[in-house]
Amino acid sequence: MTEIVSVRKAEDYEKGLSKAIDKVLSDLGGLKRFVKSGDKVALKPNLLVFSSPSKAIVTHPIFTFEVFKKIIEIGGEPFVIDSPGSGIPFTKNSLKSLYRLTGYWEIFKDYTDYLNTDTSKQTVEIENGLILKRVDILKPLLDADFIINLPKMKTHTLTFLSGAVKNMYGAVPGMEKTKYHSRFRNVHDFSKVLIDVWNVTKPGLTLMDGIVSLEGDGPAMRGIPRKTQVILGSKDPLSMDLAICKLIGLAYNDIPYLKVAIENNLSDGTYNIVGETSAINDFILPRTYHGKISIDPVSLYNYFVFPIFSKFLVEKPKVMKQKCIRCGVCVRSCPEKAITIDKVSAIIDYNKCIKCYCCHEQCPEGAIDLKRINL
Repeated sequence: MTEIVSVRKAEDYEKGLSKAIDKVLSDLGGLKRFVKSGDKVALKPNLLVFSSPSKAIVTHPIFTFEVFKKIIEIGGEPFVIDSPGSGIPFTKNSLKSLYRLTGYWEIFKDYTDYLNTDTSKQTVEIENGLILKRVDILKPLLDADFIINLPKMKTHTLTFLSGAVKNMYGAVPGMEKTKYHSRFRNVHDFSKVLIDVWNVTKPGLTLMDGIVSLEGDGPAMRGIPRKTQVILGSKDPLSMDLAICKLIGLAYNDIPYLKVAIENNLSDGTYNIVGETSAINDFILPRTYHGKISIDPVSLYNYFVFPIFSKFLVEKPKVMKQKCIRCGVCVRSCPEKAITIDKVSAIIDYNKCIKCYCCHEQCPEGAIDLKRINL
């Protein structure tokens, strides 16, 4: 069945946001189609790192709060839940800090009890997983009657797109995320992990914050905020990510996890966009992306030359010593223990580095860049 993906314009987080969300929900049959009175509803935003909403790294708290209010209006019982990136300890206190530093505590000031701080987990057996036999998932998420996925529209240096499907990887608790990067070093295999986690959690509705998106070297501090002024909605996260590819000018097989999904018959690649569907032109992709060809010299190099010498000219994380504050987040986030701290900055052992870019993603200062040299 071809799923609907609604795309609606929203000027900013103040003007017209509520009406734009209503239009998206109406396109999908209305919120009551998904949520019943008395349902315990988990709202799963992207709260990757300690970051101000203005940096466009996290799902904006106002966006999440608007959805929160609409669920209360129809008698649902919503709560906000996420597990941040692997560089942040997964504890009650760190979650409270995460909510404060991402603006959620202020926006939800009358509803802070609805911001989850329960770090319990549950092991889920997977009978027909693409690559996993079992996975630990946040228990409050599994206990919910319904899950609404609230991703941020972003690029990603490993998977190129951090969209609706990948947002559910936050259902894996804390630093357990790193072990999958270590076990499944090939992005094709890691994409199977993402699909398995999404299949275990199965959000019934996805609403994406694309009002201010993140382009360039996302999904964190090295990305570039851009006003794209859209929100998207769909029952199916795969359909939504396919639609995003169309909006920003990518083919589905440019995104590893979408290619895996279609290869495994989890999607036939079709979807039906409704609403306001104008293209988002010149969307800047990560430097790690080498698949799009055009006539400019950089694209020709990426498409023809790079594949031949990729083993020698691959982007590697590089510490910018002048920006490094020696906080140790990169050390905690590295699945291969390839990073240490000296008296000046972090140091990366490239003999151990598997180029998962977790350090680049998690650095709160944006002090880890990517450099295309044989280090």
